[in-house]
Amino acid sequence: MSFQNNVLSFEGSRINGGMRPVLKEEHRASIDACRKTVLKLIPKCISEMFESLDDALYELADKAESNIRQTAFFEAMREIRKNREGIEAGFNQQIMKCFDEFWKTGQPPAGPNHREMESAEGTLSLLGQDDLEEGLAISNMTSRGENRHFRALYGLNQRFGHLLGWEDLDTQDNPLSPGVMCLAFHDKFKVMAVDIPVKLVVYKQFQIHVIDALGAIYDELNTLLAKQGVLPQLINKIHRTPGYQPGGGGHSPAAYRENNSEVFSDEKADENDLQAELFLTLKQLLNEKRLVASGAVPSGARLPVIETNDMIHALSTLQRVESPLPGQISNGNPASMDVRANLFQVMGLAQGVAAEKKISGNDEDAIDVISMLFDFILEDRNLPDAMKALLARLQIPMLKVAILDKSFFHSKGHPARRLLNIMASAAIGWSEQSGKADGGLYEKMESIVERVLNDFDKDVELFSRLLEDLTAFIQREEQGSKVAEQRVAQVTQGKEQLNSARHRVFEEINNRLFGNDWIPSPVVMLIKDGWRDVLLLLRLRQGDESEEWQNALGLMDKLLWSVQPNPDQSRRQELLNEIPPLLKGLRAGLKEISYDQHKMARMFKELQVCHIRCLKGETAEDAAAAASEGDSAQTDPDAAVTQPEAPAAEETQSTGSVDHGVQDEYQEQAENLQVGTWFEIQEASGMKFRAKLSWRSMVSGTCLFVNRKGMKVVEIPVTGFASWLRVGKAVPLDDVGIPLMDRALDAMMDVLKKTEIDD
Repeated sequence: MSFQNNVLSFEGSRINGGMRPVLKEEHRASIDACRKTVLKLIPKCISEMFESLDDALYELADKAESNIRQTAFFEAMREIRKNREGIEAGFNQQIMKCFDEFWKTGQPPAGPNHREMESAEGTLSLLGQDDLEEGLAISNMTSRGENRHFRALYGLNQRFGHLLGWEDLDTQDNPLSPGVMCLAFHDKFKVMAVDIPVKLVVYKQFQIHVIDALGAIYDELNTLLAKQGVLPQLINKIHRTPGYQPGGGGHSPAAYRENNSEVFSDEKADENDLQAELFLTLKQLLNEKRLVASGAVPSGARLPVIETNDMIHALSTLQRVESPLPGQISNGNPASMDVRANLFQVMGLAQGVAAEKKISGNDEDAIDVISMLFDFILEDRNLPDAMKALLARLQIPMLKVAILDKSFFHSKGHPARRLLNIMASAAIGWSEQSGKADGGLYEKMESIVERVLNDFDKDVELFSRLLEDLTAFIQREEQGSKVAEQRVAQVTQGKEQLNSARHRVFEEINNRLFGNDWIPSPVVMLIKDGWRDVLLLLRLRQGDESEEWQNALGLMDKLLWSVQPNPDQSRRQELLNEIPPLLKGLRAGLKEISYDQHKMARMFKELQVCHIRCLKGETAEDAAAAASEGDSAQTDPDAAVTQPEAPAAEETQSTGSVDHGVQDEYQEQAENLQVGTWFEIQEASGMKFRAKLSWRSMVSGTCLFVNRKGMKVVEIPVTGFASWLRVGKAVPLDDVGIPLMDRALDAMMDVLKKTEIDD
């Protein structure tokens, strides 16, 4: 893990027929200082990644579903340990080589894999599945790093470009960009002979410990260069998690991007930053809507703008107001508030023609988008009303976050955004019936909302702490729910297997006894009372493809053959030879089910009488007459033979062929339900509850539904559930797997575009 700590040379040379930009002598110390920082921090990150990787692979091996999978993880661990030193050293050397070559030649990193990403979209379809997954993992890591650290990267790009005498430097040309890091690691790790699941685990750890940690490295380099006089005015202060900056915010990279979005539109498209593109489009549509509403005359264009500090102070006042504000409650249900009116009221400012000040364009955008977001939340059918009211209380805090930190709209990983998403996701399965004071989810979410309202001022990191707390709580609940759900499913599956086995045994016995009125009643009783349970046990334990099951059916067939009257002398001799092994097999089977010894002795004594008659060569008529005269315990032998204990109606329904009922769209929907689908189900009393499809039988179509705690709430045949869908008693909850913010932003876009078309 060693590489040369070279002092860089700054002598000029000709590149591509032209003179490369000449670095000034006073910048030598700055570049050397940056090199030492990179040399100190990058190896530390990659080392921590390998330490964590060992633990991650061991945990996966411990949880592996098979011995083969477990062995694969352990073998991968050994291979990676053996090659770790070489991979680390090669990665560190390649990063430093890219860095050194950049300052020597003034050219972007020129490794064999640089620019791979540029043509990835056009070639992914030609790759194998493993190569495709690996390529997507690298591409996603690169995008994540560039999006996550775009502020710090912007500052570093500007300063590196300034040192070379350039006006600007693209992120992909920065020798320390996330793309360079990802490709360097891929170049060194691709020699490892491990399968794709292991590679994806490795790349995940690289993302966590290297790519996600680049922000701190960029911050340190920016601070170092700013202190040495390299564009010190570019930013006031760089934060790992950007926070509020009073005054002068227009000089920060974030503000520069916000105020000059058209300059960065191409860059965002190149970076595939879909979230940023979405927000920029929303801003454009909102601006057009405001212009239309004001008659294309900018309202209050000559008025002074309300300072961000004053906005935050007013929002903090609104945040702590305990009583509902005007417009916050409508007909007993939560409703979004008129933020602008409340802001002007709190600040003591007039609105309309008498207005003294106006809200800035960026703050207007934040207010509009957050208002539309909470309008969507309050109209979202996936959320129970009580949860909507709870989440609605976060409107002002989320607006403050959006004003303090513009990455709230750009980054899916923003802690405040993730907190809102996770709260909404957890609330989907919650039902009003479960109550609010059971120490469960509602109480936990209510405490988080109270913490935000009481404690959040300008520290956005509060949301990270609350997110961690809520995630831990939900994980504990989900673990308990998963165990309960598995138990319920096992019980239901076990019951269905038992019913299926009973039905199969019933069919086998009925096929042999039905219509054969010559069968002696002792044989019928032996089969119905004893051998039926032998068959049932074997069907459950061994299955109907097993040798044991086939042997048991064969013994039953031989038993029936042994009591069939046969006057032929040679056949009677064969019967005489077969009776001892037959009786031995029957006794062994009945002992397996712990059959009553006294009943067994009595039945075998009666069976002996039947065998003696057969050996004497009595005719079928004699045997039937004897059967009708000799057994007072069975008054209707024909009924006993033709209907040998049919399974209960509910068992036959659950194990026989599926009754498809009315074949329409609802029946088709019920038959194609995906496990994990949530429904809102209305009871006869009018009360509603939430239930998730946990398991569905492929044999009978029986559907098992559980609540969010994994407890069974409904078990119903597929035809019955189709009728529920048909009459609206059960309504599916759509898009529950899509985060709330993503659904809301898409809905906003649709609404604004529709409004634009209508106008």
